[in-house]
Amino acid sequence: MAEGTDVDTPVTNVDAPIVAVTVFRDGARVQRGGTVHVEPGTRTVVIRDLPATVDPASVRMAARGPDVVLLNVEVHHGYRTDPLREQTARLRAEVDRCRDAVQAVDDEDAAVQARLEFLGHLSGEAASALARAVGFGRAGHDELTQMAGHLSADTADALARRREIGGRRRAARRELDAAERRLAEAEQRAGQPAAFSEVAATLEASAAARAEIELSYHVSGASWRPLYDLSLAGERVAVSYLAEVTQRTGEDWPAIELVLSTTRRGLHQTLPELDPWYISRVIPPPAPMARRAMKAGVIPEAAPVQAARAFAAAGADRDLAVQVTDQLGEAGAGVAYRVQYPLAVPADGGPHKTNLARFALDAALDHLAVPALGAEAYLRATVTNTSSLLLLPGPARVFHGTQFVGETALETVAAGEEFELQLGVDDQIRVERELRRRSTSKAVIGGTRTIDIAYEITVENHRPGKTRVNVHDHIPVSTDGDIKVRLRDTSPNPAEQTDLGELVWELPLDGGQEATIRYRFTVEHPAQLTVAGL
Repeated sequence: MAEGTDVDTPVTNVDAPIVAVTVFRDGARVQRGGTVHVEPGTRTVVIRDLPATVDPASVRMAARGPDVVLLNVEVHHGYRTDPLREQTARLRAEVDRCRDAVQAVDDEDAAVQARLEFLGHLSGEAASALARAVGFGRAGHDELTQMAGHLSADTADALARRREIGGRRRAARRELDAAERRLAEAEQRAGQPAAFSEVAATLEASAAARAEIELSYHVSGASWRPLYDLSLAGERVAVSYLAEVTQRTGEDWPAIELVLSTTRRGLHQTLPELDPWYISRVIPPPAPMARRAMKAGVIPEAAPVQAARAFAAAGADRDLAVQVTDQLGEAGAGVAYRVQYPLAVPADGGPHKTNLARFALDAALDHLAVPALGAEAYLRATVTNTSSLLLLPGPARVFHGTQFVGETALETVAAGEEFELQLGVDDQIRVERELRRRSTSKAVIGGTRTIDIAYEITVENHRPGKTRVNVHDHIPVSTDGDIKVRLRDTSPNPAEQTDLGELVWELPLDGGQEATIRYRFTVEHPAQLTVAGL
């Protein structure tokens, strides 16, 4: 009988299995359903063995049936002794199965090893016998070659079998290790009281009826994250949108309808509001006379200014709050993705992957080279998300056709938004940057010294077709008014030059074509001044 129920009210246990789960980035909403026969009068129905992580404030229950009214819902927490006996027995059986699988692979490997030893012994005996037969003229070199070929082929086949068995042994041992860890965790918890939750609802019926019970609740310990596979074919990028679901909620989810939601809780439980942002001038530390006066209990004349400084320091704390607020991402209603096929997710904390969607996007390809940082060019795709899906931040594996070329990461991309993808290094684009000049003029005391620097960048396209290479380089930026930086010569002229000294060239190159970029700049400064950063 559930704690807190009326002793005169009949109690009925309801079997309500999980029928659907919605997984959020920081929890999950579980939906259960069942039926119960209700006699006329008042009756309490109880759904037991719910996880201890159930949030009582999130519990929602509905009872649907003719002449049935739901009067009250209560959530109770408790502890049971001798918990997890059934789960421990199941995990122990799984460990035994994994051990048998490892032993079977070891036995198979031992049989192949015995075959190899027999072939080695047979090779030695056959070589001696055939050598004697050849010496006496009873066999020729053809028979010797044929026998050697048979022995070599059998040995190669046995070695290939051992390699294949080795791979299966490693997989079987990994599975055994994981099963033993799960069993150890279950046995460690088995001797401790286990917390659980149950939901009790009071129903009133005017006549005998069959009622459908629906229960939903939120649990912590569950999450999902997006994963991507990006495959470039021509000028289209095939996107596989995957999801990795993990949960330690205390209950296994069977293979039922699964929905993944992008909704998440913000850093604030209420809508954030900004406080005033105060600034003030920096106040130098008190002079020795003022410090002595303060020690003597005399308030110096600068006290109002120091009070303002303290007020500004309080404002600095508010500034921190502003910075945290600025880090908030999307906080609106999220997007829900319905998994195409039922997915079972046990509460083992392990990753369970499923596919959300597959679609192809048109891509505009070019190359990006930053030779000051590395002599390599990156294949880059400018893509518009023409799908209806919100792409969440997550790691992405990159393929050129079926060949894996590396990993990148996607930021949040809304439907219809343009974004860039880094598709790996293209070794068919060669980039080289060389220092061609560095000279320093002589100057008398009080005069100006000039440092003259020139670079040359060579870009070669060894691809069969045409491409565009964006080359980024830079010249220094002075933070001192006495140091002057001037760009003297560039060939060709950059397509873009920023105030921070970045230079951008766009080079259209046909297959087998190369281009050269030359630029020169000077740094002028007083002779007695030493320049840092060059």
